[in-house]
Amino acid sequence: MSPETDDTVARTPGRYRKGIAKREAILDAALPVFGKVGFHGASLREIARQCGVSHQSLMHYFATKDELLMAVLRRRDERLRRHFDDVGGMRLAELVELAEYNVDVPAVISLFITASAEATSSDHPAHEYYADHYDRIVSSTSAWLGVAERRGWLRDGFTAVSAARVVLAVQDGLQLQWLYRRDEVDVAETMRLVVSTVLTVPTDELDAAVRAEVAERDGGDAPARPAPPAGP
Repeated sequence: MSPETDDTVARTPGRYRKGIAKREAILDAALPVFGKVGFHGASLREIARQCGVSHQSLMHYFATKDELLMAVLRRRDERLRRHFDDVGGMRLAELVELAEYNVDVPAVISLFITASAEATSSDHPAHEYYADHYDRIVSSTSAWLGVAERRGWLRDGFTAVSAARVVLAVQDGLQLQWLYRRDEVDVAETMRLVVSTVLTVPTDELDAAVRAEVAERDGGDAPARPAPPAGP
C-alpha cells in the first residue's frame, strides 16, 4: 500500500464523522422549515442557508426535497415506531410518554401536523408513509387493547380498534391545540384521562395481562417483557 493510500485510509473515519454531523445538521435545519411552511412551501436553498451550507452541498446529502422530507420524518418518528412491533402490542402509555417528550420539541409537533395534513393528497411524497404510520400504530395498540376487549375491560361500545383510534385522534387534536395555547393544554394529562374513559382497569393491570397472554401463547419459553412503569 502506498503512502498516499495509507494517508487516505487514515483520513476516512474523520471525514465520515464530519459527513454524518453535516447530514444531521441539515435534518435539524429542515425540520422547523417543513414544520412552518409545509413541504410545498419549503425551499432547499432556504434549508441550506439555515444550516450554513451551499445548495450544492445540501444536494450531495439529499438529492431531492422529497428525499430530505422523508429523512426528517423517519428520524422524527423513530422514537415511536420502534414500539410498533412490541410483543403483545404497543401500550397506550407509549403515546402518553411521547406527548410528554414532545412538549420540549414544538417544531416536531408542528412538522407532524403540517406534513400529515398535507400528505392526505395521494401525490404527496409522504402519503404512503403516513398511511402506513397510522395503519401500524392502530394495529399495534389494538393488539394490546385486544386483551382488554377479550376480558371485558373496555367501556361499553368500544372495540380494541375503535378505542385505539379514539386515543390516537385525541392525541393529534390536543397537540394541535397545544401549539396555540401551550400554557393551557396539557396533552399528556388529558390523554391519561381519555385512556381511563376507555378502560375499566388501570393500565398496569392490562400490561400484566398482556404479558401473561404472551407467555401462555409462547408456552412459557420466551422471556416475558419486563414490567413497564405504572401507566396513565
